[in-house]
Amino acid sequence: MPQLENKELIEQLLKSTIGVIGRRTSEAYANVTIGLALQELTERYSFLKYVKIQGTQYEETFEIVTIQEEINNIDPLEVGKAARHFLTKLTKMMGKNAGYYFLREIKESLPSNYEKTIKEIGVDLDYLQVEFITEVKESFKFQIENSEILKYMVTLLFEILDRSEGRDSAYNILNELIQRLTIEHPVLKHVKINDIRAVQGVDIVTVNLDVDNVASTEVGVAIQKVIQELNNLLEEKGDHSFVEKLKENINVDYNLKLRDVGVNLDVIKLSQSLVVKHVIEALVDILSESSSKNYAVVLVNNVLRKYDEKFGFLKEIKLESTSFSQNDNGIDIPSVIDSVRASELGRSIQRIIEDISISLGEDAGRYFIDKLKKRLGKAYLLRIEELGVNLHMIELKRNLMW
Repeated sequence: MPQLENKELIEQLLKSTIGVIGRRTSEAYANVTIGLALQELTERYSFLKYVKIQGTQYEETFEIVTIQEEINNIDPLEVGKAARHFLTKLTKMMGKNAGYYFLREIKESLPSNYEKTIKEIGVDLDYLQVEFITEVKESFKFQIENSEILKYMVTLLFEILDRSEGRDSAYNILNELIQRLTIEHPVLKHVKINDIRAVQGVDIVTVNLDVDNVASTEVGVAIQKVIQELNNLLEEKGDHSFVEKLKENINVDYNLKLRDVGVNLDVIKLSQSLVVKHVIEALVDILSESSSKNYAVVLVNNVLRKYDEKFGFLKEIKLESTSFSQNDNGIDIPSVIDSVRASELGRSIQRIIEDISISLGEDAGRYFIDKLKKRLGKAYLLRIEELGVNLHMIELKRNLMW
């Protein structure tokens, strides 16, 4: 049975839910919405009468969520049914666009022991998320073509830029970016940014329907690159909210299409220089488990120097073993890394990881990739996969050698 009591579980779940809704709207709205949902469900689950959501006027002197101890006497599985019903109801109340992120954000905000326990009583947030997406897909009556997702996304990007940078800058930034990236991503030749400053009565973006004959994955890669470049540009100007603005404004139907074509907004904010630094830190940490920190730094540095000629940008990466500590890890990643072609950077990372994996020998190298995956974390794994790094292939190649 669950180790946490009903009161603790419900209190944490409600506080997390209030936090998620409050960030997107306001705490007052969150309190009212959750209070209404609980009130409606009390007719079916009478024990919810023990749960009260206070208004924001009590915030300074009272807990927003108050739960009576009597709720601990209820069967945890019954509490689980009520919690599942509550989350499903709230997701629908939040609407398609907000609901798409709602359950995932609640999961991320819950401490791991709480997530594990609510799953034991029948509240699987991952399953509820899939259930919600499936329901939305079933209600989605038309197929979005490549031309539609391109027009929708480029128009949305223009509108966000317009609000933050002004119309002139929005046009110049996006038009220049689309033209520049067309060489690397030919699908963008089908996209035209119209100068609506000079010509009235036309759409901001027009897209040639020939793009509907292109593989949707190519469209996805191009959209991901455009968003990444815009995010990097705006972050240099001090605006770190671009991706969040994008998430908040994307219609859920188009969000599903973006997922289908391989666009992942969660990894956009991880710049290439940050990814390289994180990979190097992970490699040093793993190698340090069976040797000294200094030796690990020297080994990684030697592998970097080995590929200096093939990947010239690696020459600019510096590791200093003498200053490698918790406060100063001694890794100097030049900004030029962010302008390196993604596929080229991915090949260099692949070679570095592969080289180190093989150098460890059979015993030490056996669990190397698994350790690396855990040390990198999900977001960085997604990001290096986006760059073309295939850890599974490295593992296969190493196993064939022994």
